[in-house]
Amino acid sequence: MERKWQKDALYCGMTANSFKLGTAMSLGWFWMRRSGCSVLYRGQRMSGIDFGDILACGDIGSERIEVPGWVPHEKGMTYYYVVRRVNRCGVEEQSLSAAVKVTIDEEGGIKAQGPNSIFDIRARLTDGGRAELVWFYCPLRQKARPAMFGVYTDGGTGQVDLETADMEVEYAGRRFYSYVSEVLEAGNYLFMVRAEDAIGRADGSSAMVKVQVRQGEDAAIEILEMKTV
Repeated sequence: MERKWQKDALYCGMTANSFKLGTAMSLGWFWMRRSGCSVLYRGQRMSGIDFGDILACGDIGSERIEVPGWVPHEKGMTYYYVVRRVNRCGVEEQSLSAAVKVTIDEEGGIKAQGPNSIFDIRARLTDGGRAELVWFYCPLRQKARPAMFGVYTDGGTGQVDLETADMEVEYAGRRFYSYVSEVLEAGNYLFMVRAEDAIGRADGSSAMVKVQVRQGEDAAIEILEMKTV
């Protein structure tokens, strides 16, 4: 949690951020939005969100926040938007729990998509030698409601089987979900989790988790970010 608006208004004066938040009116001495607000950020990857540039502000309880018309969207590009809440004291949450992926097609429109991609996936090896995956799903501005999450694995072969899910986890709204594998022998294992709607459309993500199980040693966990081909 932090108060970025204080430094922004006090030391930089009338900036785009202080204008949107209203703190330029108080020269940074007072937080102006006493009921709090929601702020919108963007990046071209989840690990590269520009939290120094506020695109828009909205009411803290609103289910919608509009992207300004002046924000460019280039053909063939993918953008990640993140919404964060700021409380009545001007303290902003440090969270990625409200994010959405937007892909622009070659015609300049939003590419038809299935459900949102999952994010913030974590993995660990349990005492029983099983891989446990935990991930979060946020339905903000989703194109399709997921029916379930398909968990896919390579079974240690190096090639993930996307035809047959190792497990299907039923969708139950905005929350954390989990999966526990069978007992794993020593070796390298790849896991992929995809949100899928009722007619089988997947989110298109190809991000994978690599779990390395070593005999008599702790497991090595690695998150692999891979582009869809």
